[in-house]
Amino acid sequence: MSYQKYNRLSLLISLIIVLFVAISLNSILANSISPNKAEFHNNLSSVCTISIITCLDNISSIQKEDRDIKKQTDFILEQVNSTKLKEWINILSSFHTRHTKSDHIENVAYWIKNKLETLCENRVFFHNFTQRDDNHTFHLKNIICSLKDSTTESYQDNSTIIIGAHYDSRAENINNSEARAPGADDNASGVSAILELVRILSHLNLKLNLEFVLFSGEEQGKWGSNNYVKYLDDNNRTKTIDLFINFDMIGYRPSNESDKVLLEYDVGNKYVQNDNYSKTIALFIKQIASNYTNLQAQLAKLGNSDFIPFEAFGHTVIGIHDEGVTKNPNYHKSSDTPNTLNIEYATSITNMILATILELDRLSQSLKR
Repeated sequence: MSYQKYNRLSLLISLIIVLFVAISLNSILANSISPNKAEFHNNLSSVCTISIITCLDNISSIQKEDRDIKKQTDFILEQVNSTKLKEWINILSSFHTRHTKSDHIENVAYWIKNKLETLCENRVFFHNFTQRDDNHTFHLKNIICSLKDSTTESYQDNSTIIIGAHYDSRAENINNSEARAPGADDNASGVSAILELVRILSHLNLKLNLEFVLFSGEEQGKWGSNNYVKYLDDNNRTKTIDLFINFDMIGYRPSNESDKVLLEYDVGNKYVQNDNYSKTIALFIKQIASNYTNLQAQLAKLGNSDFIPFEAFGHTVIGIHDEGVTKNPNYHKSSDTPNTLNIEYATSITNMILATILELDRLSQSLKR
């Protein structure tokens, strides 16, 4: 064999060896990485069984895009009816007042319960509680609608999202329980959004447990939400609560301003461990607002509403607010009437939260397969 042929043969053998080693290494790496991916998915799915919110930062790495998702969501969003929102705001505002200490508050509670029963079948109940104030005892009601039977095994195995709003109102003088207080923006707008969400979501087969709660006594110091959180804790129901979303004033925008909405998230309150989760869900909703509405969602720190008792018990919370406390000139006045509201704006906010729920439910279902 010539020297030249020997060199060629040696080179060919070397190339074959290198190629064999490369293929072998690739096979070894593939076999070692695949189980890790599977293990990651299984571990993530296990965590997400407890809380979908804790998984939002990681979902993009395992979630496949579906071109039909937006089309499906848009179809459901089209069912949001601004006429119904306006009708419910008008009815709630027609009560002379919804002051917690007034004789009218009981009638308001029964109206809401009757309306929910037409939408939520037999899963509606009063949470009755008593509150002492100024040497008087007040017998009050929260109204709860659960879209699933809470006694079933599937309910216990899945995360629960609670969506709430207070139904009471007040005048400038909080001690005047008989003054005219229509409270269209504060907070007939939030209650109406709850009713519309129940109307639409009650017909869907969702994985997540959804509970809707209407609170009394918010204006006096969050009486209803404080008592309801204690009730949940006493009945060992706090462990499954993944998120609390609060509607408080979602119907007013100054005519010369853009359709901005505040997403109030948790920063430095009692349960600081949830601050990152709260901001994560706020950013998630902000993206939803961009994808499905014309709203300009802006993050802000929590104000002072019914999310505070939930936060204090360790739950991730988020607030939806129209800046009415500082920008609505009718705030806590007899002039807070339906004709001052922007119903299309309230409709967009309802769409935003509806799309958020649908997206969270879709992610929950895909992670638990």
